[in-house]
Amino acid sequence: MSAPQQGRQSPEPENQSDAQKGQQAQPNQQGGETQTQEKSDDQKSALPSNPTHILEKHSEETTSKK
Repeated sequence: MSAPQQGRQSPEPENQSDAQKGQQAQPNQQGGETQTQEKSDDQKSALPSNPTHILEKHSEETTSKK
């Protein structure tokens, strides 16, 4: 960088406060994964294994020989 105060810069590690030195957030490791996985499994279990097409019944009725 050409300018000494360009943008916001972090202080040197030895000058950082305790809050700045702390562990960074890890959003993928917050423990909410098990609840989300359970909800997903519940939704999947309620789905039919082989869904039928919206117009399948209509096409069967119109093309079948009576």
